[in-house]
Amino acid sequence: MSSEPRRAFTANTISNEPNTPMSITISTSIIDVMKSSNMFRLAFLIGVVVVLRLEYLLAAVIVKRKAREWSANKVRIFTARVISLTHATLSSVGCICSLSSDSHYVKEPYDYSTYSAQYIFLFSMGYFIYDMIDMYIHGEALYSKEYYIHHSLVLTAFSIILRTGKLFGFAMIGLLVEVQTIFLHLRTMIRLTRYAKKKSRAYNALIYANMVCLFVFRHLTTTYLLYVMLYKDEKCPMPLRAFLVSGLLFLTYHNTHLTISMVKTDGFFGYEMQSVDEDHADPLGPVKVKKS
Repeated sequence: MSSEPRRAFTANTISNEPNTPMSITISTSIIDVMKSSNMFRLAFLIGVVVVLRLEYLLAAVIVKRKAREWSANKVRIFTARVISLTHATLSSVGCICSLSSDSHYVKEPYDYSTYSAQYIFLFSMGYFIYDMIDMYIHGEALYSKEYYIHHSLVLTAFSIILRTGKLFGFAMIGLLVEVQTIFLHLRTMIRLTRYAKKKSRAYNALIYANMVCLFVFRHLTTTYLLYVMLYKDEKCPMPLRAFLVSGLLFLTYHNTHLTISMVKTDGFFGYEMQSVDEDHADPLGPVKVKKS
């Protein structure tokens, strides 16, 4: 009996074997599967962009009919938040279900990967691509630089993760920020409808939930991922680690910007609650400057 250790049967192993008909057939099959998988990913990504665009057009028609007195700008901002809320809700559900049903995402954030997780990431990628195109179409690109930087960093990170098959747990934990984004967009939408002026218990509960989730799902999550990258993880290559840390530091700035804005606008820590119009409903400031 041979004492040679057994090797894993992978595509790399096949490439080192003699070119027998069987090895060539198996190797070709693996390549075909990989190509078809990449094509399906691309189709899924494009499909997400198209579906979100159709949702936007439908939502715009409904909002125009229900709120005839609203300006075109107000309809635009509210409708955009509908799409953002859709992404935040579906991403949060997928993320929470994945993390709660499989502890390996947290235990092995670098090596562990699953087939289903890639479509959660692809859905978010599709949304960010759609959102960048949407802001460009509506002339908001010049005033949305922070969003463009944020979206570009996330798209780059997810692309690397899907290409390498690594850091699925890291990305899944990072998607927890979308839980807070649900409350953020609900808050903005209610402010646009002027129900915020009534200062009802439901609205007060919403802004408090938004602030709590801001710290739990944004600040704590980002801090934890920075800790993992800087002190805990030993497998991530240095160039990739540097990129991820840089991205997380930008996200920390982004989260801090959001926090300061909402503390002032929503009346926390001694500030008086402000009444804002549609041009200032976005917590990061107006995304389009009116021509004088």
